[in-house]
Amino acid sequence: MSSLNKDKGIIKQAPLIELLNKKVDLKKKLIQLKKNQKEPKLQEELVEAIADIDTFLAKHRIQK
Repeated sequence: MSSLNKDKGIIKQAPLIELLNKKVDLKKKLIQLKKNQKEPKLQEELVEAIADIDTFLAKHRIQK
């Protein structure tokens, strides 16, 4: 996601919702993989992707 490369800025409502939905989907996949104890490499990638989203959200302000 190219928007993750920006350092600071403002997130508007629609992109924020899309980003949060993506984070939820990634967490659902991660939970499913952990339950089945499968694909540890993919689990690590999902954890990193979720952390990237969290970092991005921490650096940006949210416009109401």
